[in-house]
Amino acid sequence: MRRWLVACALWACVLAQSGCQTGPACGDFPLEAETRQCMVSTIDAMVRDHYPFAEQKGVDMTLFFKGLWASLDDPELDDESFVLSLAQSLAMLEDGHTRLERYRLEEVGAPPVKLALRGEHVVVRSVAPGVGLEPGEVIEAIDGRPAPPVLRSALASAERGTSGEVLLLGADAALAGEVGTDVTLKTASGRVVQLTRHAVLHEPFIRRFGDVGYLRVKTFGFIDDLDRLDRLMNELMDTRGLIIDLRDNGGGYPSVSDGLFGRLVAEDGAPFALVDRQGRVHRHMQARSRGETYPGEVVVLVNEGTFSAANYFAHRMREDHRGVLLGERTGGGAASPDRGLMLVDGLWFQVSTYVVETLSGHNTEDGLEPTIPLAGAAAWYEVVPEQGALSEEKDVLLQRARRYLEGVQ
Repeated sequence: MRRWLVACALWACVLAQSGCQTGPACGDFPLEAETRQCMVSTIDAMVRDHYPFAEQKGVDMTLFFKGLWASLDDPELDDESFVLSLAQSLAMLEDGHTRLERYRLEEVGAPPVKLALRGEHVVVRSVAPGVGLEPGEVIEAIDGRPAPPVLRSALASAERGTSGEVLLLGADAALAGEVGTDVTLKTASGRVVQLTRHAVLHEPFIRRFGDVGYLRVKTFGFIDDLDRLDRLMNELMDTRGLIIDLRDNGGGYPSVSDGLFGRLVAEDGAPFALVDRQGRVHRHMQARSRGETYPGEVVVLVNEGTFSAANYFAHRMREDHRGVLLGERTGGGAASPDRGLMLVDGLWFQVSTYVVETLSGHNTEDGLEPTIPLAGAAAWYEVVPEQGALSEEKDVLLQRARRYLEGVQ
């Protein structure tokens, strides 16, 4: 089932198209001159026809198209550098859904560090204990390449295993690779740190803190995630309060996030509109009440890695006044990439087609401020729980959420 989803689409919206592509649009690797020309012209046409954010984000589209076609100027570029050049051009659109997606033969992993672009510098956003890096430290190079252009290209890229079992997007894609391999980071001070890529946690899980439940949702990226989430929610129905942790949840299927939201409300949620760049409503997205409704108070943990369908979930919580958002501003990215195709074997391209808006006309693309902002939240790094324990050490958001719910009578 999951292999079929990879072959056909990445977002549920894409599945609404007429059917799976029968073959790559432009050919295969290695990339011949005609193949590269086809790739650039295909991206050009799809962006011209569909990209909806030029005015909202202040994108100079003339400069974008010039940069895109400039990828063809150097015929001596190797294939990897050419794809990197395309991604760097797409990053100018400042839209995490208009991107290239690469399918690998191996399981995709990442080292225990998260990076972010802060102005012209790449910095450590968060890092696991004992790695040898500190939050805020400037990274100069990634595997010998200057870090800023690598990270910019990653903002318009995503990495998947061939079964679609792991999705690394945005800054995480800059460090992605086969599980067990190493990546080398050089800091601005000249230190060199070599890190090993590990498998990425993506299964949801629950814990209990007395009468407060905790549901960790790392992704909405599998269509059968909803079955797992339903089973976990059923186990927490007797708790007085619930913490839903969406930090660094890169999104996935809005039908899955709507399904989880439907367990939190006794009545259907407010409809959201999919609006094209001409301002026309394509259709409405409805979150239906479903199953046994969770009756307790809810706190949702968010940060800048709360993206796409997870950002959309946060907006639903705010729109229906169902709970409290705690943490950092969400990363945004609630567009619908309704057009996509396999450019060459193993390399998918998709473009945002519709903007997601609330009924009041609020555009969800740029993210959402939390109900309770919490300074210092960015330094959190998730440690995979072992032997049924969940570490709260240095996790100020989880500690604050527990205090909030314990104080609600």
